[in-house]
Amino acid sequence: MTSVVTHEQARNERHHYRLPNGTDTWISSYVGINSVERRAKGLPSRTPESFPPPLEPIAFLVEQGANSMIPGHYHQADQFQVFISGEGKFGIKPIEGLTVHYAMAFTPYAPIHADSTGVEYYTLRNGWDPGARWMPEHREALKGRTKSYRHGLGAIPALIGDADGPSHIEGVLAQTVVPAEEDGLMSTLFQTSGIAAITGPAPASGRGQYWLVLRGQCQINQQQATERSLIFVAPNEPAPTISAGKEGVAILCMQFPKRENA
Repeated sequence: MTSVVTHEQARNERHHYRLPNGTDTWISSYVGINSVERRAKGLPSRTPESFPPPLEPIAFLVEQGANSMIPGHYHQADQFQVFISGEGKFGIKPIEGLTVHYAMAFTPYAPIHADSTGVEYYTLRNGWDPGARWMPEHREALKGRTKSYRHGLGAIPALIGDADGPSHIEGVLAQTVVPAEEDGLMSTLFQTSGIAAITGPAPASGRGQYWLVLRGQCQINQQQATERSLIFVAPNEPAPTISAGKEGVAILCMQFPKRENA
């Protein structure tokens, strides 16, 4: 099981990357070494893995510059994205509040537009990806894969401490963000307003989980986890032990689907 990584620790590995269309991004590494960090450190490039790629958590925070656009594209690994600040559009849909986007490997999704504030979002993968495959240039590589297309957006409910969020919670409030599917894909927001133990789905029911603290703080496997802390749990590991303190916590669980031959 990976250790808890805090926002402050991730910022120590923050690197600038300018996309081919001129959009400026800044990438802060949480788990693993992503393709941007590899380039920044002069490490040799990595080729795509066979699908599904071996289990390998890669997680980072993207800061997308103001008044910019990331064109439509797809990746060769399953991923979640969590939009946490800023305004813009995901395709034609406005980015409003906290939002989860999931995209299965080889599933094209719409451009990401950032308004004058820029946007920040986490990208969370459970396997290696060599980088975006831009559309329509890489359309040919998708032939025969259309049956596996799957992606969608899920709004994250209001958090404790928000004006429209819960003020007092008895025990633990579990709220669905991405409905659970037979292959294990799901995302649930867990919230407490005081001391409580949080239990999520069994890791073996999917192909890896990320837990992201959105508000407050807690202990995860006896490690301190503050706001924007992150941890990855592999499917062959026990469920994490999560204990909220007296001020409560809002923590998001995102689980990847199982894959054949994985």
